[in-house]
Amino acid sequence: MEKLEKILAPMANALNNNKIIQTISKALMSLMAALMIGAIGSLLQQIPIDAYQSFIQSTGIYSLTQVLVNVTTNMLAVYAVFAIGYVFVNNEGYDGFTGGILSLIAFMIVTPMETTGEGYAAMTSLPLSWLGAKGLFTAMFVALITGYIYCFLMRKNITIKMPDSVPPFVSKSFTGIIPGVVIAIIFGTLSILFQMTDFGNVHEAIYSVIGLPLTSIGGSIWAALLIYVLSGFCWFFGIHGIAVVSAVMPIWMAADAANIAAISATGVATNIVTYNWVNAIGNIGGAGCTLGLIILCAFTAKSKRYREIGKLAIVPSCFGINEPVVFGLPCMLNATLLIPFVFLPVILIGISYLLTMTGILPVGNGIAAGAAIPVFSGLIIGGWRVALWNVVEIMITVLVYLPFFKILDKQACQEEQVSIEEK
Repeated sequence: MEKLEKILAPMANALNNNKIIQTISKALMSLMAALMIGAIGSLLQQIPIDAYQSFIQSTGIYSLTQVLVNVTTNMLAVYAVFAIGYVFVNNEGYDGFTGGILSLIAFMIVTPMETTGEGYAAMTSLPLSWLGAKGLFTAMFVALITGYIYCFLMRKNITIKMPDSVPPFVSKSFTGIIPGVVIAIIFGTLSILFQMTDFGNVHEAIYSVIGLPLTSIGGSIWAALLIYVLSGFCWFFGIHGIAVVSAVMPIWMAADAANIAAISATGVATNIVTYNWVNAIGNIGGAGCTLGLIILCAFTAKSKRYREIGKLAIVPSCFGINEPVVFGLPCMLNATLLIPFVFLPVILIGISYLLTMTGILPVGNGIAAGAAIPVFSGLIIGGWRVALWNVVEIMITVLVYLPFFKILDKQACQEEQVSIEEK
């Protein structure tokens, strides 16, 4: 345990304090409202009832749901580039809104436009193909580079300064002019240079060289299992597991967005390992899949200590909130619970992946259910089969934690008896 702590604590702290990872993680999490709107639109399209499908097609509701998907999920990169630019610049102590706007401008500069028709009938448009999940990696790079350039120029005072008599909101609007021009020139030049290459544009280059390999690696089951092992150990040592999960969060969230878009377009999703899928099947009660442990505490504990903890923690645990369990039971630094707490989520993710690969469980649709609520989350992301699997998972967590809990409960009963005798 000491050796593991020496290895994991510095790694988790490095990830947790990494400016880039934390910027991207915070920015993407701020897009949850847009993702939920797109998820609702996609969910309304997917209800497999013939009469319902005929109704939404004939009344125009289907077109409305498609609009919801198009302006949210299929434009995820647009919102992400602004959010990342905003968070990065704001964290550096400068005007985050200007950072977000300049990032969005830079992103649009490098995004190829399509022209149809000729002469006066010619029309120029932005294709959705690079504005959604496929353009997310470009959005990250563009926003981070823009943020660095903007903050560098601001630190060097390379900006227009207005007299003190000018109102602050007017003065602030002028400070971004010079950085904006510099950023536009840099990304405009990049766009022209990449047009001369075989890639044709910046998006294609980043997606082919970086996006596809990262998606392939980060979206694999082996990456998910490794991330959850490391996350479990972090939680065990009292370090929030998001420090590790945030390293792959952009990849997993992009996979969710791609699944929503694919189902809306073709009715078929292909990405198994996604952020919402892992949440739905690997967080039964939160980190460590502790819902089974809390059920044992609430309904089978002989010791007063664990019985009271179970009653207090069972409702939060049903909503994926298990800090009271991790730090109150505690699971943290509890050697008796080390094996189930760290490895039970990994086992459930592995089994779920095999069941999905064999067709027993459907591929997740990418829709987020908010908090990781067992059964409900499964129902939202994969229908009744995943919901039923969640029920089975809950029973598995109870059975796996049972022998370990018996040890803890026996020890607690003995301690309580000694305390009574001393009094």
